[in-house]
This record gives sequence, structure tokens and C-alpha cells, in this order.
Amino acid sequence: MPDSLPFGIVGAGLSGLVAAMRLHEAGHAVVVWETRDRVGGRTWSPPLGPDSLHLDLGAAWHWTEHTRVQALAEQLGIARVSQHEPGTALYEPRAEQPVQRFPWPETPPPSWRLEGGTQTLAQHVAADLPNDAIQLNHRVTDARQTEADVQVRVAGPDGPSSTAVAHLIIAVPPRLVAHTIDFDPALPDTLTSAQRETPTWMAASGKAVATFADAFWRRQGIDGRVVSHAGPVAHWHDAVAPNGRAALAGFLHPSGLQGLATDGRKALHAAIRRQLAHCFGDDTPAPTAIATSNWRTDAATTPPGVAPMQVEHPPTPPSVLTRPCWNGCLLWASAETATEHPGYLDGAIEAGERAAQQVFEASPEAASTR
Repeated sequence: MPDSLPFGIVGAGLSGLVAAMRLHEAGHAVVVWETRDRVGGRTWSPPLGPDSLHLDLGAAWHWTEHTRVQALAEQLGIARVSQHEPGTALYEPRAEQPVQRFPWPETPPPSWRLEGGTQTLAQHVAADLPNDAIQLNHRVTDARQTEADVQVRVAGPDGPSSTAVAHLIIAVPPRLVAHTIDFDPALPDTLTSAQRETPTWMAASGKAVATFADAFWRRQGIDGRVVSHAGPVAHWHDAVAPNGRAALAGFLHPSGLQGLATDGRKALHAAIRRQLAHCFGDDTPAPTAIATSNWRTDAATTPPGVAPMQVEHPPTPPSVLTRPCWNGCLLWASAETATEHPGYLDGAIEAGERAAQQVFEASPEAASTR
């Protein structure tokens, strides 16, 4: 293949950007197509409230065994924040029943967040790539293998376009790929089936975050943890920043997700305020801001019109999703294809690094041009 061809990557989430980083470090031109108007994929930490506190509306935590996250955060100069856990938690059985208190122990193993939110990993990696490497608001629709290259068809703000690349790395959820990208020649049936049957981690979930003038729950001797069977938020937890800026974050209850879909964001936020008052008391300070996410309806996560698969834990990927296709020219790199920690931040880094290494193995001359 011509040496001048860039390496193409579908998706500017953490896995795609890690692959781009490794290829760029080896001296290669890369082009990363991202459907959204931002980098980060399912890491999304928008600024919220009067203090512009960055809170995670997508992936949030990593654990002791997630050494790749720790190493990348250290490399990028991003501080890790231990999750505030021990203390008194609240249990909300029903909206019309009293809230109960119970002890929340120090839960091993400990978990960490990242200062500035997990999206800051992707933002830092993206900042180290060439200015024209990432094309936001560009959706890949087709990929065609020729004798000389891979032709990638992209829908962008200025209309459709086509780019020739030496290798194409797919760094978006396999199930999304199966419904949104056409391949020529067609992929083997086993590969297509694996894509369709691999759950997209977080696709069935949504989150809520709320900022406050201060961490009033700590003054009450509560650790910020709320477990609710009533909703609209099923699990609240403390998300106070290291500098003391106060916030709670949580996972939406199914009723919250349904309310968001049927009644809209304004009604859901009003329900969240009522829940907080019920759990913490009628004199609970009003949130200074509320934000919510719904990954079920995010078209860059869940194919439109296709119900997400609900699983308790990310499954080990089929081996066909870890191997190159098209004689090494087509590779997979989403977090779902990781073999050690599929679906998690650490898995995204693993998959991105694996895909870059597979490019080097398929084209030994590509291992380094510097």
C-alpha cells in the first residue's frame, strides 16, 4: 500500500483516541471520524453549575486492577480522586414511605474517579494529535476494501466524501456497527452475528448529576449514598470535587428513564428535586444545576429503533471481535472487544492499544517511521 495513506479510525472515544495516539507516536498520519460534536464517546463530563464543575454523565470509575487507566492518567497529569464511600446511607423504599438510614461500609476494592471527569482522558489525548486529525460531526457509512487500500465513505456537514486509508480501525460498539456501517466485501456471517449479539455497555442506562452550594449531606452525617426503589434516580453517590465543590451523581431508575422519554427533561428534573427533598428533608437546599443523560436514545451509542441489550456485567467478547479482518486491514477496538476488562475504561485503553499493535504486526514497516 502507498506509504502516504493515513490510518483511519472510526470513533473518537477513548479506545479510538488511544489507537490514534499510538499510531501518531510511531510517526503515522491518522484521521479519526466522530459522529458527535465532541471527543470522549461514552465518557462525557460537561461543565455544570455556577462553578462549571465537570461531572460524569457516562463512564465514571476505575478500580485497583485497572492499571492502564492509572498509567494513562499519570502520563497525562490527571489526578485520581478516591470515591467517598463510608458513612451513613439512605434507603428510599417508596416515594410515600419514610426514608431509612443504614451504615454504608468501606467497600473493597476502592474505586476512583478522575479530577475533571473521565472525559478529560480523551480530551488530553486528542490535544496531542495534529489539529486536522479528528473530524467531528462525521459519520462513517461505508467501508470498501480494494487491492490498494480501504475506501471509507463518510457523511459530514458538507455532504458525503470518500477517503482512502491503509488500515481502518473500528472503535465504536460492535452492535452499533452492525446496524450503521456497510462493508464491501461483506463481513463473514460469524463476525456479523458477533457484532449484533454483543451488548453495548451502558446503552440501557442513564445518569443524573446535581450541583449544590455546599455538601450539606456531609453536615448531616450522610455519605451521599442513596439507594432508591422509587426513583427517578436509583442510586445517588457523593461526587464532591477535591476543592470542595459539591455535587451528587447517580444512575437513573427505569422510571426516570421512562419519564425522560415521555415527559421530557424539565419534568424529570422537577421529579429529581422532589426526590432529593424527600430523601434529605424538606429543608434540603435546592440544586444549583441538574443535568441528565440517556444512553438509550444516544444515536452514537444505540442504533435508532433498536432496543439495547440489558446485561449485568460486560461479557467476554467473541474471539472474532479481537482479530483483524480483510488481511489485516480492518480491525476492532471498542471497549466491548477488550479481553481483560471489556466495557470499562481500562478495556477501552486495552482495545485501542491492541488494535495499534495489530496494525504494526500486519505491516512491520509501520511499527515506526520516526
